[in-house]
Amino acid sequence: MKKLLVAVCCLVMCLSFASCGGSGAGSMDKYISSIQSQIESMKASLESSGMKIELVQRENSLVYRYQLTVDIGDTATVKEYLESEMEKQASTFEAGLKELKQKVSGAESLIVEYVDKDGNVIFSKEYK
Repeated sequence: MKKLLVAVCCLVMCLSFASCGGSGAGSMDKYISSIQSQIESMKASLESSGMKIELVQRENSLVYRYQLTVDIGDTATVKEYLESEMEKQASTFEAGLKELKQKVSGAESLIVEYVDKDGNVIFSKEYK
């Protein structure tokens, strides 16, 4: 069950990230607003999978924050799996960062983080 949940998390992460081809207009707030409708449409499917997504600005970074809404028990196993999957998807995130930097003046990084249902970070990866 845990591996299935983590696999779903990774798949959704990639799909949500791929949907971010919005037309940014210079600021992080405008960029987030331009892609928010795509993220909103994914929220229902994520909730049925035991996860939520949120896009936030953290200083000059765009953060994709995935929060699990179910207890997954041992997070060490999940962390290892996420590390492996994120490594496989590195080129996708690097391309996304390049697009972000082109559309948002002052953008420095893109962060993908997974947190448990209590808000504790399980895994976080920053692309600069």
